[in-house]
Order: sequence, then structure tokens, then C-alpha cells
Amino acid sequence: MIRTTTFTAKTSNEFKENFDTSLLGILFKPTLAFAFVSISMDFNLIKDTFKNKGIELIGASSCGELLFDKNNEVVSDKGAVFIITDIPKECFTSHFIERGESDSTEFGRKIGEKVNDSSFPASAIIVASGLTLDGQAMVEGANEVVGEDLIMFGGLAGDDSKFEKTYVFSNEKVSDDAVLVLLLDKNKIDVSGIASSGWISLGSDLRVTKSSGNIVYTIDDEPALDVYKSYLGVNDEDLPAIGIEYPLMIKRHSGEPALRAVVGINRDDRSLIFAGSVPESSLVTFSSSPGFEVIKTTTSKVAEFYERSPDADFFILFSCMARHLALGPMVAEEIKFASDKWDAPVGGFFTYGEIGSNNLSCDFFNQTYTLVKITGK
Repeated sequence: MIRTTTFTAKTSNEFKENFDTSLLGILFKPTLAFAFVSISMDFNLIKDTFKNKGIELIGASSCGELLFDKNNEVVSDKGAVFIITDIPKECFTSHFIERGESDSTEFGRKIGEKVNDSSFPASAIIVASGLTLDGQAMVEGANEVVGEDLIMFGGLAGDDSKFEKTYVFSNEKVSDDAVLVLLLDKNKIDVSGIASSGWISLGSDLRVTKSSGNIVYTIDDEPALDVYKSYLGVNDEDLPAIGIEYPLMIKRHSGEPALRAVVGINRDDRSLIFAGSVPESSLVTFSSSPGFEVIKTTTSKVAEFYERSPDADFFILFSCMARHLALGPMVAEEIKFASDKWDAPVGGFFTYGEIGSNNLSCDFFNQTYTLVKITGK
């Protein structure tokens, strides 16, 4: 059994007070913590505080934070949530990999190499920063090295919807273009999860006529930015933020569509930068949330997951910022449902992209509620 203690904070000063309080009277030795934190807070203070206590840290900047357990029901904006655990040190390792000159696929291969080189059979939980990162290519690079056995979940860091710089941080480093990889021993720690979207297609099919990786230049031979503005009836300044809520839905040969959210724009060439790859010649539509039906879709999948796997110590939730935008305060319902179902803490953040093992393979998503269950064996 993995034991946990949790806390939240709205300011850096409150973090320090609540950190000290959270460690008072706990009946276990903390070893590993997760921190999901607004860019308004002091990452260096946070990392140094955990380092001074000898607690390894997995941290990411957020676009909103969430924590549901016996003492908290928090969906915050520009705050922070923390989960401190006693996962045995021999059961995990972490790696901080800066992207440097690597393209996104090669970056993913480096993640895969860390999984393969681990001294134990490993599952991976990752958080990644960098707004030019192609999440799909990164996942494909990792899959290429590890193969179909890769169990990996994670999220792309946020920056309070500013779309300027995102960050990951350990208790040693902070970077705006890196991935933090946590490897967990499959023999000792069970890592499993689900990814649920519920978004529906809108309007007629369109063709991506020019793209490169996660940059789309033209759709139906028109500048991609102009197509988005026309379909959504918005101005330049409304993007990229509104593009998170109305992503492209890529129709794939596998039959499972992929959603791609806009995370950046180039006004010079009128192109759009997406969180993941959008292949040239892809058939796409716009998509949107159907409203509260999204919650029904998610809670149904969570209930099915519970029936298959009723034991849990705690959860990490990587939930797309679009779900918060689309559902407003009601987004708490789908978070609380899992915490109540298992009677276990659920902590996480609203992301710019999610990574998970869905239909027995690892993939990259947008608009999903990606729930990761972590249980000691």
C-alpha cells in the first residue's frame, strides 16, 4: 500500500506554511511528490523546499489545478496542488531530459531509451514542457523504441492560458523545454488508466493541404489561420486560446479519431501550431463539446474501469484545459466521481495535451480526461 498526504496553496508563502503543516504527524517517511503549479508561483522555492527534505519531485506548470480527497474538493486557478507519497525509493527512478536540438520524435526516443535501460521493468509517468513540442511525434518516438508494451501516461504543461512558456521541474532543475520522466517498477507498482473525450465533430469534412509535423499551413488550400477564423467567427487575438476548445478532429484509418488543439499561431504565414501532429492530406473536421453529455461519457468509462480494477492508492489526472472551459464548475463532477468511487485521492492539472494507454496502446490526446491509477502491489 502506498500512503499519501496532500495539500494545496494559492501563493508561494502559503505553500511553505502548508508544506510544513502537511508533514506534521504523518506516519510514513515521504519519498516522492507530485506538484502541479501555476506559473504565478515560485518554482525555485518549491523545488528547494522538497530537496531540503530529501523528497524527489515531479513538477509541472499548470492551466488550473485539481485535488479531490477526504479533505479537499479543489478546482483552482493560479494555485498549486501537491501529492506526497511513500513509494519505496528502490521502486522508482526519475530522469530530466532537456530537448536541446532534438526534434520531437528523437526526443520521444530518448524517453523510450530510459524505459528500456531501467534496472527494473518500468511504467512511465511523464510531464513535458515546450509549446513547440509535437506530443504525437514524441509518443511515437517512445513507442518506436519500447514497442507495444509501453505503459506511459502524462501531460503537457500549461501556463495559465498565456501560451508563452511552460515548465517542468524536479528538485534539481526547472526548464521550459524538457521532459521529466518517472519510471515505476511494474513488479511493485501497478500503473493503469483510461482516457475519455466525448467531443463531437462539427460541420463538413476538410482536407489538410499543407502541413509539417504539428504545423498546419493550409486547409483546403486556404491559410489555416484564416480557415479557423472563418469557421469559428473569431479574431486573431482569440487564438490560440479558443483553439483549445474547438480542436481539429483527424479521421484516422484505425477508426479512432484524434483531436488536435491549437497551442500557437504564426501571423506571418497564417499557420497554426497544434499540440500534436496533423499529417498532410488528413481529412479533418472541427469539433466541440456536446455539453454535459461529456460528463456522462466520462463517468460511464470510470465506472467500467472501477469494475475491472477496484483497488487504488491514489490517482493522477491529466485533464485538458478545454474540459474546464467547456464545463465550467461542472468539471468537478467527473473528477469527484473517481475519488468517491475508489475512496482515494485524485490530484492533477489541466493540460495542453494528454498521454495515455488507450485500447492497449500508448497515444497522444487532446480534450481528454486521462486518469492514471497508481497502486502498490
